[in-house]
Amino acid sequence: MSQKSDASVLGEQPWLGVSRHSAWYAVCTLLLAYVFSIMDRQILTLLVGPIQHSLGVSDTLMGLLHGFTFAAFYAVVGMPIARLVDHGNRRMVIAVGIALWCLATAAGGLASDYWHLLLARIGVAVGEAVLIPGTVSLLADLFPPHRRGKALGIFGAAGPFGAGAGLLIGGTVLGVFTAAAPTLPLLGKLEAWQLTFLTIGLPGLLIALMVTVIPEPRTRKNIAQQRMAGASQLPFSEVMAFLRSNRRSYSALMLGGGFFYMGVYAMSSWVPTFFVREFAWTYAEIGKQLGLFLCFLGPLGALVGSWLGDYWRKRGVMHGNLRVAVVGGFGLTLSSSLMLLMPTAQLALIFLAISCPFWFIFFGAGPAAIQESAPAPMRGQFAAMYTGMINLLGAGLGPVAVGLLTDHVLHDLAAIKYAMLIVCLLSGLLACFWFSIGFTSFRHTERHAAVWKPKAVTPAQNTMIGPRHSPLL
Repeated sequence: MSQKSDASVLGEQPWLGVSRHSAWYAVCTLLLAYVFSIMDRQILTLLVGPIQHSLGVSDTLMGLLHGFTFAAFYAVVGMPIARLVDHGNRRMVIAVGIALWCLATAAGGLASDYWHLLLARIGVAVGEAVLIPGTVSLLADLFPPHRRGKALGIFGAAGPFGAGAGLLIGGTVLGVFTAAAPTLPLLGKLEAWQLTFLTIGLPGLLIALMVTVIPEPRTRKNIAQQRMAGASQLPFSEVMAFLRSNRRSYSALMLGGGFFYMGVYAMSSWVPTFFVREFAWTYAEIGKQLGLFLCFLGPLGALVGSWLGDYWRKRGVMHGNLRVAVVGGFGLTLSSSLMLLMPTAQLALIFLAISCPFWFIFFGAGPAAIQESAPAPMRGQFAAMYTGMINLLGAGLGPVAVGLLTDHVLHDLAAIKYAMLIVCLLSGLLACFWFSIGFTSFRHTERHAAVWKPKAVTPAQNTMIGPRHSPLL
């Protein structure tokens, strides 16, 4: 009997003893967790004005809150957390992470000064750093190889949807509380932005409880499988040797990705504030509009980017995913620049709608490029380098660069569109430059990865040198 017929008769994966229904329950639950993760991260973009008015915070400090602080702590704790995921009970690690970021989001609603809010956002970063490595590791064990791509693809689609849902729901909640803020028992009268943090953060605790009943197949693995996993570990010197010999391709991919996401984060973090300052909209109004765009146009951009990369590769263009990145870089730069220069809000909305798919066009193509260009035993480590770069350079510097320009160069909060324009133009052009540098070398790197073989590994070298986690956003 074939493997497929076995599964259909038994209703489970015989080598792990996990039913198909349980595996898909895990996908759906983790997808919900990812939606809440992005919502809790994205909601801050709608609260810039209310927080600044309440706490007296400058654009520079808001940029640090948006980007660098979050990205830095996310990157720092990501590696040790991923090692914990590799050795511990993954469902419990994920559940604790979800509970932590939800409580930290809610704690932001109790902030009475900037530093309290900053500590709360650090807690959100630490908690969210658990989800991606834990999910990818867990789903890889819950599904056979030919089903993993579909499971991870469905999970990954929650990213842009969560960004849109966060703005859409957050904008609605903010509007309701702005109109009539209730007085809470023990807490008293809170401002609308504080109530929004509480409302968005606390419901995620239910998802943490749902995660605790996801099957953990690691305890069912036999000793032979564990020994096989141990045999595949490599000394870090081999990873660095491969990186050095293919430094042109990886510089192009990682620096290009970093500058690309610098533009994306600069736009996504400050677009609501731009509409408020430029067109006198409310944060609730722009939150609803941007949320709808991200819910429907964001996933479209990710799917088109992945399809376009596959289309070019099937026709022999081995750097097809880098081509996607260049298309995305030019599209993002042009559409965002036109949006910022429009004289009316209606025209700006049209170009914002055009721009949104480009925010996510490299969402699938970037991780795919890592998978194509790295030997199988090194993919997790190269993925960690890639995500570290796009978080630190993209999320870390994009939002704060806009704040620095408005505060210390332009000296005018009303000139935010020019600050956004400068960051968008520079980051977009630098991204396209770096991506194009890798066109020629990428073919060599992919072939090198395909024929690469490890050197002889001594027992002393056969130790865990890094976590295996996904490059997903």
